Amino acid sequence: MKNTMQKHQEAEIPEDADEQSLISVLLSPSQLLARWYLGIGALGLLLAILNLAGQAHPTYRISWAGLLTMEYTNAAFGLKSTAPAFVASDFVFILMCGGLVALALKTINAQEGGIAGFFSSMVKNDLWVSLASTEVGGWYLTGAAWCILSGIVFYIFWGISYMAWVDPGVYVVTIALISSGIGMKILSGLDEED
Repeated sequence: MKNTMQKHQEAEIPEDADEQSLISVLLSPSQLLARWYLGIGALGLLLAILNLAGQAHPTYRISWAGLLTMEYTNAAFGLKSTAPAFVASDFVFILMCGGLVALALKTINAQEGGIAGFFSSMVKNDLWVSLASTEVGGWYLTGAAWCILSGIVFYIFWGISYMAWVDPGVYVVTIALISSGIGMKILSGLDEED
C-alpha cells in the first residue's frame, strides 16, 4: 500500500517542476543574485556602448553573437575598417544586458530603502572605511577592500590606456583581485572559532 501511495504522489509532481522553479529563480532573483545581475548587466552595457563607439578594442569591432557562441554563428571580431558599426547582435546583446539590469533593479527596489538605499549602501559601508583602518574589520577586511579596489582600478586603467576592455589577460588579473577580495571579505565576517 505504501509503495502504491508513493508512486501516486510522484506521479502528481509535474515533470517540468524543476524547469519552472529555475525560471522563477532567474526571473525573480534573490538579493544576492540581483547584485550579480546588476554588475554583469552594467558591465555588458558599458562594453556594448564602447563597442558601438569603436573604443572596446584598438583594431576590432566585437560581434556579440560570435563572441558569446565561441564563433559558432560567426566571427567574434571584425576589423574596424570593414565591420559594420551596428549589427543585430549588438541590439540583442543590449537587450539581454538591459534585461539583467531591469530584473536586478526590480528586486532591489522591492527591498527596504529601494534603489536609493542600495546605491547609498554601496558607498557607505565598512569595506571602504577599512581602506584606511584595520579597526573596523581587521586585516582581512582591509585586504579585501584593497584587492577589490585594485581590481576595479586595474580594469578601468587598462581599458582606458590600451582599449583592452575585452582582453582575457585583463579579465584574469581583474577577476583574481576581485575574487580574492570577496573571499577575504567573507573571512573577515567569520569568528575565530569558525
